[in-house]
Amino acid sequence: MIIKTLLTRLVLLSLLFSTLILSSCVQCKFINIQVLKPSELSVSKDFVQPVIVAGIYKGVQGSPESLAQAALDSLAAIEACLVLAENLAESPWFQGLNLPVKQYYRDDSSHLILPYPWEKVESMAASENADLVISLEYIKVTPQSDAYPFWDGATRAYYGYLSMNVYAYWRVYNLYDRKVMADYLHRDTLVWEKTDYYRIRVGDQLPGFFSAASYSGYVVGSEYAKKIAPSWMDDQRLYFFKGPKQMAKAAEFVSSNQWLEAASQWQAVLQNPKPRSKDAAKAAFNMALANEMLGKFDIALEWLNKSDQYFPLPETEWYRRIIQHRIKLMERL
Repeated sequence: MIIKTLLTRLVLLSLLFSTLILSSCVQCKFINIQVLKPSELSVSKDFVQPVIVAGIYKGVQGSPESLAQAALDSLAAIEACLVLAENLAESPWFQGLNLPVKQYYRDDSSHLILPYPWEKVESMAASENADLVISLEYIKVTPQSDAYPFWDGATRAYYGYLSMNVYAYWRVYNLYDRKVMADYLHRDTLVWEKTDYYRIRVGDQLPGFFSAASYSGYVVGSEYAKKIAPSWMDDQRLYFFKGPKQMAKAAEFVSSNQWLEAASQWQAVLQNPKPRSKDAAKAAFNMALANEMLGKFDIALEWLNKSDQYFPLPETEWYRRIIQHRIKLMERL
């Protein structure tokens, strides 16, 4: 909850910063950047090899309804875990790691979705020599559909829908210290609607039941990846490019993401600054951006303080708040 609040404030600050400056700043340019967003749920970073396990049921033999439901649930479970693996691979915590996906058939019928006994967790991890088990404990996708005719004012038309109620539960098992963490219940209802001049059918104008189950798994997996792993978030920053010739030269380096080279040009502007110099203030502001891009947030704040000493730019205070929020977020990574 704290992380979500900090992220909300950071996004609002960035939006306000961009809106205010866009309407007034004619000596600056905007650049798109990506900032690291912490995970909302706590997961140990001290792992070497994770494994993802899809918990599924076989269904009751001899019961067509039970077997059909089990087939839908199994498809959703496998898709959720495959999508989770794909999304985690893009996170700095999991990048470069092998993320195998395994299936485990649950043989209990508890609606409480109790954690697995540790001996079972260890057996799941054994084949991959894993020390972190990311487990989809349970998933059920329940379809509902209906269709009916209506008069659209000129002719007979049809309306139909397919909804999928989704109920899924995740856990992470840390085998190193035998802790269960990152419990998360995913509940959702996905709806597809269609109007047509032909009778609406599932699998025709609407997705088929298995297609809808697969998409439900996609949503479950992608949402959980956002919960347990740091991810990249799009944002914007500005820098000043007008003034001494070094400012224009630095802008060329910024366009090619060469921050050290750009910083050397801004440093040149600061070699002999005049008292109450706007140019020096802008160069120092840009140095703060360079240090943020290099991950040196404390130094970025120092440069913003220096910028204020040269000349109080209206952009500085907003940018200071953004950096301070980023520092708080990074402390939680």
